Amino acid sequence: MSHACKILQASAENIDLCVDLLRDEAVVGVPTETVYGLAGNALKEVSLRKIFEVKGRPMLDPLIVHFSSIEQAEIHAEFNEHARALAAQFWPGALTLVLPKKDTISDLVTAALPSVAVRIPEHPIFRSLLERLDFPLAAPSANPFGYVSPTRAEHVASTLGDRILAVIDGGACKHGVESTIVDLRDPDAPKILRPGPLSAEQLGMQDVEMELNQDSNKLAQAAPGMLTQHYSPNTPITLFGHDEQPNNVQKSEAVLYNTKPAGKVAENTFWLSESGDLTEIAHNLFMLIQKLDVRDYTQLKVERAEHVDIGIAVNDRLSRAAAK
Repeated sequence: MSHACKILQASAENIDLCVDLLRDEAVVGVPTETVYGLAGNALKEVSLRKIFEVKGRPMLDPLIVHFSSIEQAEIHAEFNEHARALAAQFWPGALTLVLPKKDTISDLVTAALPSVAVRIPEHPIFRSLLERLDFPLAAPSANPFGYVSPTRAEHVASTLGDRILAVIDGGACKHGVESTIVDLRDPDAPKILRPGPLSAEQLGMQDVEMELNQDSNKLAQAAPGMLTQHYSPNTPITLFGHDEQPNNVQKSEAVLYNTKPAGKVAENTFWLSESGDLTEIAHNLFMLIQKLDVRDYTQLKVERAEHVDIGIAVNDRLSRAAAK
């Protein structure tokens, strides 16, 4: 492809254009409240294959399917009472449910598993697209597979700009990390597969410590974001403990703290929040890593977040970004 991706302002005319592109089985970049997504018709094999091709995504990594309503989602997934209760409380929002799929959902979406990940997004632009289409949208993060997730339209244009026609600019994403994924295939044994903006406490569940298991990378994944190495910039990342200091920092290395350090700071020192607010840390995480990754640093030394609430999601992303 020789074209350059256009960053479109969220006008009625441009939303019309993206609706037409999606109906024509193209893929486009869309804003969500979590990260930017690469959207395509979830019921058309042509669109699904384009998503995998554009991202360079392996078929063993499933896609999340986005709907405009619970009624529409129930056409394509088998809901149980636990799923309905969570959906009623947290949709639209940053919650993805893994449920048994119906035959309308292609095996391409689900890595050939009999389950599907479903969500109703909150972002008004994404919702306006869904409400005008008569099909749901598959929408993984709009970036090359394994790279840092995009939280601004320009991130999409800079990494996928020669592979897609357009991305709608919805501003910086509200959360900055991907949705919380809950496995409800067995409603009596719910499990968090990926931590996100909604905490285990909010969901009335137990925290689950994420284990990075290299052996599982060769198997079909129950949900996206579970591969050992993921969210990785080109610049190597090493982590240091929350409220600790990194060792042997070189001028060629960037140091990324949760909170702005006291006193004079070096040119290679950066921070995610003035005050250490976890919501702000998550919001800024991928944005700042993207910014530093295009500089000439040899390494990014990043502080782990406090391991509570959305900080658990931040630490999950950092652990996978730093994995070798």
